[in-house]
Amino acid sequence: MPKLYNAKKLGKGLKIGLRELNGAEWFADMTLDADKRTCRKINVPFLPEDERNILLAENKAKRLFEELLLERFNESNQKINVPSWQTKFFSLSLILLWITGMLWLTLDFMDLNSFGQTQVLILHGALIIPALVSLGVLIVSHIPEGWEPTKRRKSGYLLSFIMLFLVISGFVLFYEDSFMNELSYSHSLTGLFLVPLIFWHFKKKSTS
Repeated sequence: MPKLYNAKKLGKGLKIGLRELNGAEWFADMTLDADKRTCRKINVPFLPEDERNILLAENKAKRLFEELLLERFNESNQKINVPSWQTKFFSLSLILLWITGMLWLTLDFMDLNSFGQTQVLILHGALIIPALVSLGVLIVSHIPEGWEPTKRRKSGYLLSFIMLFLVISGFVLFYEDSFMNELSYSHSLTGLFLVPLIFWHFKKKSTS
């Protein structure tokens, strides 16, 4: 960011001046935090000999600085900080479940039972253990902190219901073969959309 000319410091993180050497209006240079610095015009003509003009520029710069600081504070409160190892553990478990589930579905549609469909199903069932462990860890750290940012709450509800359905239907299919025809494809098709939905939920902006 270019320096201000004829700069006047108003306090920590705030000063006013010209963006160009022969500029015609005041600008405010504001440091909101270590990661965010901005320079904004404050719509006040540059009249350095006029004390009222300088006072007006100072007041408008201070008000803008306070507004941006408040906006930055609210934005930081909307962010959900989840340890990276938790999201990586959960993502890896989920992707492996998704791959084995889609592999089983492909073999089933192609009627290739002799190509190891049973083994794929056993592996898929075994992978639910680390997936549930990682999901439990993520829920404990994620839901309490993520309850306040309301812009992700609806997608969070949707994902919670989907994962609950997948867990329950998976256990039913494992222990009760009579439900296989009625439930297996609902379980598989729901799981097909789970990974894209979860990544959409994590990537979705919590603040506008």
